Amino acid sequence: MDNDSISVMSHLLDYCSKVPQERIYLHTDRPYYMVGDTIWFRAHLLDAATRIPVSRSRYVYVELYDQRADTLVQRMKVRCDSNGVFANAMFLSKTMTSGSYTMVAYTQWMRNFGSDYFCYKPIYVTAKTGDDRYVSCVEAPIALQSSPLLEVKQRKGQLLIRMSDASESDTLTCVIYGGGNLVETPYVGSRVLRIGMGRLRPGVVTVAMIRPQDKLVLASCETQIASRDSICVSMKSQMTEGKKMPIASTLTLTDQEGRPLKGTFSVSVTDYDVVKPDTLQPTLSQWAVSRRDGVYPLADMLRGRYPQMTYPIETEQRITGRVKGTLKSKLKNPHLLLVNPAEGVRHEFELGDSSRFSLTVDSPEGTTWLLEGTKKSGSTEMVELQVDKQIPPTVRLPHYACQMGNDLSVYVKQSNQQQMYAWNGVVELPEFEKKGSKKKPKSMNYGQLEAPRNLYPNDPRIEHAASMETLLSQLGIYCSVGEDGHKRIGGVGQIVGKKYVDNVAETDDEEILAIWPQNVRSIEYFTMNHPQNTMYGVRADIRGRIPGVLFIFLKDGSEIGKRKHLLSMARISPLGYRYNMEFYSPQYPKTDKSDYTRPDYRTTLYWNPSLQTDDAGEAIVRFYSSDSSKRYLVTIEGATEDGRPVSWQGLLR
Repeated sequence: MDNDSISVMSHLLDYCSKVPQERIYLHTDRPYYMVGDTIWFRAHLLDAATRIPVSRSRYVYVELYDQRADTLVQRMKVRCDSNGVFANAMFLSKTMTSGSYTMVAYTQWMRNFGSDYFCYKPIYVTAKTGDDRYVSCVEAPIALQSSPLLEVKQRKGQLLIRMSDASESDTLTCVIYGGGNLVETPYVGSRVLRIGMGRLRPGVVTVAMIRPQDKLVLASCETQIASRDSICVSMKSQMTEGKKMPIASTLTLTDQEGRPLKGTFSVSVTDYDVVKPDTLQPTLSQWAVSRRDGVYPLADMLRGRYPQMTYPIETEQRITGRVKGTLKSKLKNPHLLLVNPAEGVRHEFELGDSSRFSLTVDSPEGTTWLLEGTKKSGSTEMVELQVDKQIPPTVRLPHYACQMGNDLSVYVKQSNQQQMYAWNGVVELPEFEKKGSKKKPKSMNYGQLEAPRNLYPNDPRIEHAASMETLLSQLGIYCSVGEDGHKRIGGVGQIVGKKYVDNVAETDDEEILAIWPQNVRSIEYFTMNHPQNTMYGVRADIRGRIPGVLFIFLKDGSEIGKRKHLLSMARISPLGYRYNMEFYSPQYPKTDKSDYTRPDYRTTLYWNPSLQTDDAGEAIVRFYSSDSSKRYLVTIEGATEDGRPVSWQGLLR
């Protein structure tokens, strides 16, 4: 091998290592669902070049779209577990309509290469009174790129390659890459180059002719190498006839030569008489060999040109932004306050000479963070806080060819029965209206914390107060006159550190005291030394006293002037990860018969997103039969530790 060919190979390897790419596949427990049902899924994240399972990205995003309306139904974030498995559950609202939906899965890193490389998984949702026919949606196969100069054929176990306009004196380099392949060989003249297909792994591969002197790509095209690997799965089952009886099945995974396969696979067991498999949808093995690995521009690879990545590999959740002065004023040594009121978390950061900040927050979905930018002195005057928005990708749903599938009437009937006798012990009842009790008003302060002293809306003390000073005294807040002769809120020994009107900080006490009480909607007061006061940015004085915090809310239309949003503060709820959900499979021990009388009409009897095979390639699946199941469809999806895709279905009788 000459130096030029070594250089070609090294460039390709260097590019793949510096610009790693990911592919993702969604496995769901079944192809169709009822409204109000749960989708159990695993996102198989693989290295695009080797198909080895990876967890470089710590988070996977899964979205559900209404295919007809092309609208987002829900979005969730899944964090990988200690084994690098991305699995969770998606709950379907009972207000959904029957029809075709699409699940979309991707990582932030994948956004650098375009949404065409996301995973698109069609599912069908039926309502209780909806259609009883399953509609199978099939995505059109990708079109392989061809070249008029390069002829590539497959014949008798060989890949035949010929460059049509090459002269007899030309010495070129032929490169074959993709699908886990990286082969290079010299090509002389216009002869036919023969490559044994036993050397190539299955998948979509690119064949290119390169002039080694200047590394110019003369021609390239694509071809698909069919899968030759035969994955063998054997099942040895122990089954007891009857309802709610234990079933144990030992699965053994080997290759065609009997060597055990090690990996972590997702396994579902469904009632075969109720849930039929969708044979039109590609399995993980079919998907792996029928899709391109990713974006690998050969010309850039050969010249060492690397793309500018907008989205980093997401290993942690971050909140980013900047603290700056308003009206082009410069802030010296700004500070940032980060508060999570629900968890009682409060951190203050000194930004130094930089106005930019990047905070690491590992938080579940629904978490609210309060941020406030201040000067070094703690003042928020002339301070603006800007938090970078998290903008999701623009997804282009694929166009499907839809075909009518199985009759769902049996499935709908059994699913209705199962939802009626839910396994959490709750039976659905009609919605009713509760009367005779009043709800306690919610806190309106931006931290949504309950203050120890309040004047709620419609409190007669608000209407009857002669002045704001009198109204505040109802909460134990007194006023005094400062050395400058101006009134201030807070009496002798009493400190009110922060005052907010409609959640906007006010520094002029006399302006607050000028508010007409009849224009006040409610007041919330956090007394001195209350432990939650620090959440609102007040600091203890030299004597250790924590100032009080006052919130005043005005009635609609009675604001003093036109109030603006507080520029120095932000309240955000970034998309956090969803807590891992564990599939519940009921147990019927012989010693406890209490659950035997409860009807069991499960359609998915077993779901395990992380079933691991041992050194012998074995794993055991255990579950109990339902009241109606007699035949069971076992589905296995995943990839081995060395990157071999595994897809298998078998029937348990």
